[in-house]
Amino acid sequence: MFELFRSMMKEEWRMHSAFFGDRGFALFPAVIAAASMLLSLSMIIFWRIISQTDVLLGIHYLLLFMGSMVGGFGLLGREVMNRRFGQASLLAYSSRTLPISERTIFANFIVKDVIYYFFLYVLPFTVGFVAGAIIIDMHYSFFLLLLTLFFSFCIGLSFVFLLSTIYANLGKKALFLLLLIPVLFLIFFQGLEFDVFYRLPSFVLYTEPSLKVLITCIVLVLVPSIISLIFLKVDYPQSQKHYRNRFSEISDKLDFYGYSHFMTKDYLDFSRSEGGAGKIVFSFLVPVLLVWLFLPQLLKAVPGLDTLVVFTVVVGMMASSMYNWLVEFDMFSSYSFLPLTVADVLRSKLNSYSLLNVFPFLVVVAATIYAGRLIDIVHIILLFVAVSMYVVSVTVYLTGLNTTFSLYNAGTFASYVLAIGPVVMGMIFLAQLHFHLVLLSVLLIPVSLFVLKRSFVKWD
Repeated sequence: MFELFRSMMKEEWRMHSAFFGDRGFALFPAVIAAASMLLSLSMIIFWRIISQTDVLLGIHYLLLFMGSMVGGFGLLGREVMNRRFGQASLLAYSSRTLPISERTIFANFIVKDVIYYFFLYVLPFTVGFVAGAIIIDMHYSFFLLLLTLFFSFCIGLSFVFLLSTIYANLGKKALFLLLLIPVLFLIFFQGLEFDVFYRLPSFVLYTEPSLKVLITCIVLVLVPSIISLIFLKVDYPQSQKHYRNRFSEISDKLDFYGYSHFMTKDYLDFSRSEGGAGKIVFSFLVPVLLVWLFLPQLLKAVPGLDTLVVFTVVVGMMASSMYNWLVEFDMFSSYSFLPLTVADVLRSKLNSYSLLNVFPFLVVVAATIYAGRLIDIVHIILLFVAVSMYVVSVTVYLTGLNTTFSLYNAGTFASYVLAIGPVVMGMIFLAQLHFHLVLLSVLLIPVSLFVLKRSFVKWD
């Protein structure tokens, strides 16, 4: 078993280093460390309005949120072990021929991924945060903080892993159940005090270390993961799947777009791939609902920030993840025999992206209505559109059609953070000065169009 795990670790390294070189991939954690150090150093400015305890609470929930974004392993079971990813055929794909059970292979795959996330995100984040704290004369227990942040990440991951496994087994029947859960949470959280958030087990383990809390954290990670592995759905189709030819029908409906045929292809690829609508649920809607549930309470630690503005900015940034879905397994070589340029393919993906933005748009509108701020709907929609356009334009400029892998390059990721971070933080703090200043976000739209124009030239 260890030989399989070791081979998977090597495979992951070679897959990424083949894109960026060993140095480019190895320096990625250094960028994460630098970003978390800046976060820690910023405390010298904000320590009067936010305590060290609240900062620790915030970063534990941040890691919980990150874990939830990568926890959709239940949808990946068939994808990883039943098909090839682009030009790469993963070791897990050989599960058909290896004399090892699918669960064993997939368990190794998950442990490998968790370890990579630990070294790529959790460890460098902790190192940078603690180093920055030492510089401004604040002190944290490094190893205890590393352990509790890792638990936060794994709790978020295991929870969404379980939900995605339920969906993989029950299919569309489970969508109602999965969408009902956040509604119940929303009702439940209405009557809770802010102090409840201080009871996150991983955070409690840092503030009040005890064997009982340690066991609780381990149970919250292992039990959902073990249940998910037991009910892992990996089926090998014995016959070909057949679909009705809907290409002309759909492209006619999308004829008002300049690239309707390409958008139809994107839709058919997306709907027929493993997971289908589950990808929207687990990589976008579940994290967004978690943000909506936790953000109003967590922002009580930072008085003055407009919760709806922060939520809209976060949703605008997260919406760009849908561009990743569109280009994840699509390579330009698939189009190279057609009279097309890379810019044509990018434009078609952006058209598909604009159509998919209906989902986050509706989320933002629903949040505005729920917050009783219908009078501010124009400001909020403009902010969402501007942030979404800007973030995706930067993504296209830096990564082109290779978003999934390219952001693991240290230089590319650093450029991504520096291009987006100051802008979105600026929007949030402008709203803090005066709400109507969010209208300045309209300036991001011509900037985004200029960046996209430069992107087309660059990638051609």
